[in-house]
Amino acid sequence: MSDPISIAASDCVFQQQGQHLNPTGLSRGPWSPDAQHGGAPAALIAALAEEALAGEGYQLVRLTLELVRPVPVAPLESTIKVGGGRTVRRVSVCLQHQGRPVAEGLAVLVLANGIDTGQATDEAPLPAPGDCQEPVTIPGMSREESFHYTAMESRVARGRTDRPGPAAAWLRLTVPLIEDRTTTATARAVAAADFGNGLSWVLPLDRYLFANTDLTVYLQRPPVSEWVGLDSQTWIEPSGIGLTRSVLHDEQGPIGIAQQNLLVRERRP
Repeated sequence: MSDPISIAASDCVFQQQGQHLNPTGLSRGPWSPDAQHGGAPAALIAALAEEALAGEGYQLVRLTLELVRPVPVAPLESTIKVGGGRTVRRVSVCLQHQGRPVAEGLAVLVLANGIDTGQATDEAPLPAPGDCQEPVTIPGMSREESFHYTAMESRVARGRTDRPGPAAAWLRLTVPLIEDRTTTATARAVAAADFGNGLSWVLPLDRYLFANTDLTVYLQRPPVSEWVGLDSQTWIEPSGIGLTRSVLHDEQGPIGIAQQNLLVRERRP
């Protein structure tokens, strides 16, 4: 398989050519140069699900992503199935490589209907992106063309990402998700939602792999600006199983939550 960077210039995360969605080097993750960051296929599946019901007034409120196997930095095909319903619709999206499923997503979309609730959240707000300057720095994570390093701009909002423990950060996609298409607010939120286990790491990257096997995102509303905030915490058990929970924010306050199951393994010498 040819290097996707020779197929698509790295000024977007994906380029569509006929039935194929070709990832660029900006889709790469931290675990292997041949595998995508989970945020790239997650955002792609969210965008495809929204596109399936575009113009009908539906809002994506939940996305469950199953990472069946490492998603390769290689051409992908998609299969989309839209379920029936009047106020709630479900869209299934499967990404395949050479006919084999690599990621599957189920999106729940609800027909929006404005009401006046007058409710306010008691969730602590994050400092505004303009008040945060330090980029996310995770020891042992390479600074090279990738989804986490070059497709995303980051600013630490709370805690320290160069030390273990809970942390919060603002994230912003700096390139289009799909070439020549506007990236939706929901896709931007889902792209950022996969960063929680990296922000709030517990075990050092040079000794352990802690890749997520899935991602579930609940959105009460899409973000109103390009910046998406994550306030994240990770727990890891001696069994090698972990969990990350993130509260998602925009500049007006919380917009949802995200959870990731983690597969933790000690690196081999």
